[in-house]
Amino acid sequence: MNVLKDVFSLLLINTLINMEKPTKENTLYLPIKQVYFDQIIAGTKKEEYREITPNTYKKYLDCGENGFPDYETDILTEEDLAWYGEEVLMACKDGKFPFFFKENIKFLNLAVGYNKVRDTATVEVTDITPMIGKNPKGQELRFDFSDDGKPIMNPNGAFCMWQAVFHLGKIVEKNIVSK
Repeated sequence: MNVLKDVFSLLLINTLINMEKPTKENTLYLPIKQVYFDQIIAGTKKEEYREITPNTYKKYLDCGENGFPDYETDILTEEDLAWYGEEVLMACKDGKFPFFFKENIKFLNLAVGYNKVRDTATVEVTDITPMIGKNPKGQELRFDFSDDGKPIMNPNGAFCMWQAVFHLGKIVEKNIVSK
């Protein structure tokens, strides 16, 4: 029995030593609403969603030195890039996500609102996956553009609103000041 206890203790110590810790390099800061923060702390919300936009994509996607997101050449070709032009972040070729998420994001630093004193938590990220955004009716936000540049909803459209889905693991640290 003592041998089993010793083996278990060694495994636990090894796990704790090798566990990745939050750092500036592997942690993404995200402001969040109180209601969603509370759900994450309670363990009822296991995913956090963020739109991938021209203002946010560099936070979530691997980018080259030129700032352009790295992409799957099997999904997007040079011709596709020319066709999508400035709207390439909304490329929805056959419903496939053409970009790569940053692999170094292992934790989210969640902060409620923007006040100096606020609830915060650091949460483990177990995975990041893409999802096509949905409207309040649950329909995917896929569309094409009219000749005058206006979006036209189309369930098979060549464009969409992509979201990054952060799959949440353990709460590593929390600082609750609102209660």
